[in-house]
Amino acid sequence: MNKIILLLVLLLGYIVFGNYYLINYYIQPGDTIYTLARKFSVSPTTIIDWNDVNPYNLKIGQLIQIPQPEGILYEVKQGDTLYDISLRFFTTVDAIKEANDLTTSYLYVGQKIFVPRKIIGLAFNVYDKDFIWPVFGSITSTYGWRQHPIYHKTTFHTGVDIAAPEGSPIFSATKGVVRLAGEYGGYGLAVIVDYGKYEIVYGHMSKVCVYKGQTVSKGELLGRVGSTGVSTGPHLHFEVRINGNHTNPMVYLPSYSRMYVLKSDNIYVGGE
Repeated sequence: MNKIILLLVLLLGYIVFGNYYLINYYIQPGDTIYTLARKFSVSPTTIIDWNDVNPYNLKIGQLIQIPQPEGILYEVKQGDTLYDISLRFFTTVDAIKEANDLTTSYLYVGQKIFVPRKIIGLAFNVYDKDFIWPVFGSITSTYGWRQHPIYHKTTFHTGVDIAAPEGSPIFSATKGVVRLAGEYGGYGLAVIVDYGKYEIVYGHMSKVCVYKGQTVSKGELLGRVGSTGVSTGPHLHFEVRINGNHTNPMVYLPSYSRMYVLKSDNIYVGGE
């Protein structure tokens, strides 16, 4: 028994930050992302998001950090406000302030804001459609013919582009199973989720936080907004396919003006 306790002390360390703490854990033989998620009662997505790990090839002895309670860390960018951040996490300013012991709304560039999983998605619009918006942002390119911003010729845009700051969270618009997670040609870092007859593509990520074969729930973190692949700036390319054929994603999403809807009182804020 004493040996077991000693081993746990050696393997586990704690770093406390306000209302959350990090567990330090060194990867052991036989560990997988799935078994680690079960051991610490978090999503595999959380482990990947917080750590620079290859979910298919964990390195024995590598230090990983696991947040308790489970949540997402966001680094404040120039011009960010608490209101902006609350929209990106589909939550409220008050919930973020409480989670971070903030007594004012003052922020500084580089500040780390912790967003517990339990407050994420308070404003997911689950009322209008089967899909939810995967990112809070501005639509910069719609589905259909357009002048390509890089190749400068008329091409067909197979999805919708939603601009958001680098590092903004990307949430799964539906439940499903991850079919692809990683490099995907001109889409850069991407995720494809199978949901019944639908294939849902999320492109140009800065980081992918899921792995092939993983089952994800609606509203689960898939990765972070970026500008990888053929891209002119940070945004999410969101695409919906049926039997391999692209369709207009706006058909499946709630209206743009109802991107954010609080569950508690059904008050909504537009997406512009």
